[in-house]
Order: sequence, then C-alpha cells, then structure tokens
Amino acid sequence: MSCLAVDENEFLQLLIAFDEMSSSSSDVEEQKERPRKRPFKHRKSKGVVMFRDDNGELKVLPPTMSLWYNMYCQTGCQERMSDFHSKFRRRFRLPYDQYRELVEMCTADSMKEDGTSLFKRWRPGKKAALTGKPAAPLELLVLTTLRYLGRGWTFDDLEECTAISEEVIRVFLHQFIKFGSTTLYNKYVGPPLTVEDAIDLCIREYEAAGFPGCVGSMDASHVEHQRISFKHRQAHLSFKLPFTSRTYNIVTSHRRKIFSTTDGHPARWNDKTLVRYDDMASTLHDGTNPLCNLIFELYAYDENNLIIKERYKGGWLIVDNGYLNWGVTIPPMEDTDTRAQYRFSKWLESMRKDVECTFGILKGRWRVLKSGIRVHGTDKSDMMWKTCCALHNWLLEIDGLDKDYTSDWEGELGELNATDLPNAVRTLLSNTNPSARSYAGRAVDEEDYFQGSLVRDEDGAIIVRHMNMTDFRQRLITHFDIAFKKKEIIWPKARLQMDEPYANVQP
Repeated sequence: MSCLAVDENEFLQLLIAFDEMSSSSSDVEEQKERPRKRPFKHRKSKGVVMFRDDNGELKVLPPTMSLWYNMYCQTGCQERMSDFHSKFRRRFRLPYDQYRELVEMCTADSMKEDGTSLFKRWRPGKKAALTGKPAAPLELLVLTTLRYLGRGWTFDDLEECTAISEEVIRVFLHQFIKFGSTTLYNKYVGPPLTVEDAIDLCIREYEAAGFPGCVGSMDASHVEHQRISFKHRQAHLSFKLPFTSRTYNIVTSHRRKIFSTTDGHPARWNDKTLVRYDDMASTLHDGTNPLCNLIFELYAYDENNLIIKERYKGGWLIVDNGYLNWGVTIPPMEDTDTRAQYRFSKWLESMRKDVECTFGILKGRWRVLKSGIRVHGTDKSDMMWKTCCALHNWLLEIDGLDKDYTSDWEGELGELNATDLPNAVRTLLSNTNPSARSYAGRAVDEEDYFQGSLVRDEDGAIIVRHMNMTDFRQRLITHFDIAFKKKEIIWPKARLQMDEPYANVQP
C-alpha cells in the first residue's frame, strides 16, 4: 500500500488553519446568542402632512383623513351640503355624478389583467410591495388631475389638500392624460361617420344660416408650453407670442363640439401647413371622407336671369383667409365690391366665430391651457390638449348643448328695431341691394372671378372638392343673396327644436 508523502511544515499549517476556522465559527454562534447592547434602528414612517393625536403624539396623516377625502369622497357628505353640487362643478369642472363615473372608468382600467392597465398600481386594496402601505385612493387622484387641468394648480398645492406626495400625483397625471388622449378622446371626439349623422350634428344649423353643405368651422390656436427643450425652442417661438407655444388646429360645429384636432405643431407653422395634418379637412379635400357623399342645393340664376337650384356633392368648411385655396375651405372676402359680397362675408365671419368661441371655452374651463403647460415633452403636451378636448365634448353632452339648434327670428328684423342696430348691421338688412349677378354695376365675366371646369358625378351633381375656391365662393354668395331676399336666412340658436324638415340636404 502506497502513501502520499506530506511535508511536516505544510501539515502543521493545515492544522493551524483548521483550528482558526473552527474557533471563528464558534465565535459567530456566541455572538448571535449574546444580547445586542443597542437595538436596531427602525425607519421612520414618512408622510407629507403630519398631525397630533389625542395623546399628543405626532403621526403621519393618511390620505383617507385629508380635507378633500372627507369633503368629496366620503359617502353622505354631498347630501349634508345644500350647494355641494354647484360648488363641486365650479371647483373641478365636472358634475359630481360624472366624476364618480370617471372614477369607475379608471377603476375598471386598473382591474385589467392583460398588461394594458394604466392605473394598475392604484388598484383598490393594493399595497406597496416594499412598505406595505395602501395605495393612494383613486378618487383623490382623479380630483387632483381635474384641479390641475381646471385651475392650473401645482403639485405642491395638491399635496397639501390630499396628503399625497407630489411624485405620486405627477406620475398619476401622466397616466391620466394618456388615458384621456386615448380612451376618452376616442369616445367623445370624432367627426360624423355618415351623412345622416352630419345632418343631425351640424348641417341643419348651417343650412338654416344660408350655408348649405357646410360641415364645420376650422381654425388654429396657440397654447403656451413652458418646458420646450432648447433644441426645439426656436421653432416654438412664434411671431405673435413672446413665449414658446404649440399650435393646434381644430374643426368644430356650431354647437362648439370638436370634431377633430391635430397633434401639436411648432408655433412657427402657419395655417397652410397645419391644414394638411387635419384629418377631417384633408379627407374632405382628397375625397375619402364619408361627407364627400353629401348632396345639397344652391340657388342660382339661369341664362334668362331666373332663379333655379343646382345640385352639389361634398362638404366644405368655414375658415379664415390664412388657409389654402381649396374648394372645401371657404373664407370671407377681404375686399368686397357689392352689398351681396359684404353681407355674405360678414355673416360668414359671424358663423366662423364658433371655433373662436370654442378656443375661449377650452382655455377658460381648463386653465392649464391658458396659464401654460408645465410638463416635459411635446407628446405629453399633446396628450393634455386631447384630454381637455374630450372632457369639453363630454360636458356638452352633460349640459345638453349638443342637441338641435334653430332660431326664433321672425320677420326681417326679429325683435330688433332698425334704430337699435349699428350701421354695419343695417347694411346687411338693407333692401337696396344691387343684383347678385353684378359687381358694382359691371356684368360678371372671367376677369371678375375664375370659373374653372366643373366636375360632375353620374347624377349631374357638381363635385365641390374639384372646384376652384373663388368660383365656389361666388356661387355661395349668389345663393346667400337670393335666400336673404326670400327671407329664408335665420340665425341658429340653442335649446330649440327645428320644426321644419331639412329639405335641401339629402343623404
């Protein structure tokens, strides 16, 4: 039997090392059994608002004991306050019932298990994995977002009222505007999908006002964005405003309902560029919009100077003079030669105020659009804009302002006397109008306006999108002048039902 030769010195070193290992392990065991002289430090519970209990001990105020939670989230509080609903609407822009509906929508989103939930971390009953603290109440977080959008509060202000940290409110705001720009926007914002829907939503009012075939008003507005990156700053400085801003183009109806809006673009871009990015205007121009099948009639004069009706196909929009000269975008005339042109242009400008009023309502109701958007990233700014547009349309439905419009104008002047009207309006109502077929006493010829070749469909209707803007506008002026003399022009008003059927528009 052979044995392994081991050096004596190496053997002694191995024995010493083994003794040290055994002694160290025994010391560790003794140290564990030995009582600790100083107790372990416990992490103090953090909070944004503190209070003292009945024993005088300082504690963290949970969000469920905050002011807003007790005022707006506790059941039964709204019944004990006589003016609760009016104050809630003024403070948070939404009625209380619709606020509860919005909370239910967010709660339903938080329950999704397919990985698409935006509010999963605030699911009711969920606790933080590390601290074990319950998540912030979803009802309070929705209130913070509405106050941020409606009154332009800062995160610090919201922290004081809800006892929720600024970071949690900031993260929830980003998730909410993503929810608003997708779910809410797709639900409440969109153009009419059929001609029948367009007749009920917008065409009735414009036909009554003397503009058959019109499907909306279009314009663009600037919204201040305070957190533009430096490399994009120059493009977002417009020639009108001294601060960085984004430009949004929208199409609205006479009822101030938003049909479509573009994403934000640099403030340096003009209307001629923005209109190419508007889905409703561009599809009306290229013929892919369902409203291109709209059939309407306009008054005209034949060769014997007799009044006839001509059929047209396609919808068009009221714009200002900054847009492209498409056949589907009709602006007022800058320089007029006849009373018919002047009357048409002034009336068209009055109807175009719908989109201007919509911008004013948006910026007045959602203060963040007027005081300036303070989030980083242009994509977040666009999400906030679309969220406000969706909430605006929702409020129109809540208040019943999306119903039929008509007018109570009876007779030539209605309830107004001629002496009560300013001179500019008296000229519109004057009966001493020159012929609609003449310009300041001259006969109409090709030098006065360009009349391009007309494209007709198989039924003989003139296709609007193939017409020259100047030619189609002159035809609208002729129609408006004849309808005005026939006393068929009325001004649409809200909250009244139209009794007469809509005869001049056919699906």
